[in-house]
Amino acid sequence: MARAAHDPFGFDEATAAAWLGAVRTALWLYFRPQVIGAEQLPKGPAQIVGCHSGVIPYDAAAALVAIHDATGRFSRAIGDKLFGQLAFIRDFLSSQGAVVGRPEVVEALLRAGHLVLVFPGGALDMERPYLTQRYTVLAHRGYAPGHGGYIKIALRTRTPIVPLAVVGAEEAHVMLGTVAPIARFIGLPFFPLVLSPVPLPVKLYIRFGAPIHLRGTPADARNQTRVDALNQMVRRRVQALIDDTLRRRDGVIFSTYRASQPRRRRTARKASPLPSQGSGPGG
Repeated sequence: MARAAHDPFGFDEATAAAWLGAVRTALWLYFRPQVIGAEQLPKGPAQIVGCHSGVIPYDAAAALVAIHDATGRFSRAIGDKLFGQLAFIRDFLSSQGAVVGRPEVVEALLRAGHLVLVFPGGALDMERPYLTQRYTVLAHRGYAPGHGGYIKIALRTRTPIVPLAVVGAEEAHVMLGTVAPIARFIGLPFFPLVLSPVPLPVKLYIRFGAPIHLRGTPADARNQTRVDALNQMVRRRVQALIDDTLRRRDGVIFSTYRASQPRRRRTARKASPLPSQGSGPGG
């Protein structure tokens, strides 16, 4: 589908193409991402929903490149409000296709036929300590009961949700904790204490699951109980995709991926079984 070079949200196709090229050169040489399940990406609009992995959003950057390489389309990333606080950062991200996640903007992008990359946990996902919460999709921010804005948008626009798992980025720096006094002093939500300030050359895995077509109507977006149930289902689907990808990964830096299910777990944390990828909350 042909796109205008500019749109009302500040996106510039030439700038975005140059940026993706630079990201591809840097990340693909260093992290050697392997993309799995790109055939699951629909030809029409969809939200691609994941959980941030690590203290720097290598996952989002790599996913944007993977989507473009697989489909030829520029997906639009929904940024945390943290990234909209400084005008020059906001303008730069807008030119790449990123927008601060206001519901009306996300709906407009979907109705215009775009793929939209969403991390409902936002920047709070990046604060998870590696030793206790690695690769865990926590029920906070957009994934929390009483929230689920991305679910409401999917119901109102009747568009699917594609689960996303990114594995490897959490070992790039290894988040040990946050230093709250420094974070408050410099005005950031957290200041990470990491094992390796320089990213380790881990291998990244970017995996797309089968699209989830929510059972419901636009009117269900006003039923918070229904939204909470669907939100929990999607969160569990994302978690299961991450767990299954971890089970199939052998190694961290010199890593391989098993297409077939391994006979025994490869991670210390208990992994949940991957549910069926059918439509609706019942799987």
